[in-house]
Amino acid sequence: MQQELPEEYQEIEVYCRSLSFGDLPASHPFAGVVVNFCVSCNGHRDWIDKLLCVVIPFGDWEGGELVLYELGLVIKLKPGDILIFPSCNITHFNLHFSGLRGSLVLHSDSQGDNWAKNFNGWSKHIVTENI
Repeated sequence: MQQELPEEYQEIEVYCRSLSFGDLPASHPFAGVVVNFCVSCNGHRDWIDKLLCVVIPFGDWEGGELVLYELGLVIKLKPGDILIFPSCNITHFNLHFSGLRGSLVLHSDSQGDNWAKNFNGWSKHIVTENI
């Protein structure tokens, strides 16, 4: 992602770069990770997500295509495929499936920008360096 979408990468990683002690989460540049297991969801937008999310399916299943409604796309993902899309702007859901289907979803909350700016108003009370 850093190579193909460098501006988005930098924008998304702002929160991770502001974490105390310089630690980066394993999900970097994203702040959050969700593991879905045997989930088929209704159409929705992740309004609070920042810019993009990454979906990586795993398992052994039939069906379960990911639908990007406004784009008119029905995407058949295979285990280990990587799909990056703006989950906050596109209604998405997956179709019913049989078998074992999971997905790893990487995302960042747009509210992380407030933390990156001034630690949500706590900047005078937060240690940001190793002592």
